[in-house]
Amino acid sequence: MSAAFTIDLRDLRKLERFFKAAPQLIKPVTANVLTSLAFKTREYDIQNLSASMIIRNPGFMKSSLKVDKATSTRIENQIARAYSINRPNFTGWEEQEKGKTSPKHRAGTIHARKGNIRNTMMARARFKAGNKFYRPSQFQGKNRQQSFYFMMRVLGTRGTSEFLLTEDMPLKNGVLNKGLYQLKNHRIRRLQKLGSIRQPKRILWRTASLRSLRVRNDVDKIWIESIKRIMQRYK
Repeated sequence: MSAAFTIDLRDLRKLERFFKAAPQLIKPVTANVLTSLAFKTREYDIQNLSASMIIRNPGFMKSSLKVDKATSTRIENQIARAYSINRPNFTGWEEQEKGKTSPKHRAGTIHARKGNIRNTMMARARFKAGNKFYRPSQFQGKNRQQSFYFMMRVLGTRGTSEFLLTEDMPLKNGVLNKGLYQLKNHRIRRLQKLGSIRQPKRILWRTASLRSLRVRNDVDKIWIESIKRIMQRYK
């Protein structure tokens, strides 16, 4: 028993058109692969940061993780980037990933977060233009200690007030280290520490994201899907 086969010339013409167009078609394919990998990396970044650190503002975290798409230029010039951005007083979790020394010179305390380390800092504990912080130098006294005690007496009559110490303050019963403080109900609580800040724990959040790309075989999957979309035109 025999079987006969014939070739549909229309399929050959489609194949011919594909090979002629391939050099140009492959550019958007590779650009799409690079861009998709960058967005996938960002997705893993969000997961890793959320799982390993205290994220008080998810919107801030997501807006700090950016992607630059690859463009369909020459393949050897294509590049896509997934990265975190620097902001005032924020380095994009660089210390955690790379183990670099933190450039920060102040840090909020649990009192500034109303007793919960996961809370954002209350507005009056921030160094904002509209906040008024008293200083001992604004008050009378023969020396810093006398000016400090005079300030305490005055602020004690004004309800809740914040004051700033830019130097350690020796007192009769100890030392108040430099920082931002709050006087409330005749109790002093430190809102921000000033000076050298403890080195953050090293957490390889970006390394973990890149490892996930390999373990979950995302590179191969993205290549296959990108090529399939191009091949759809020649069915």
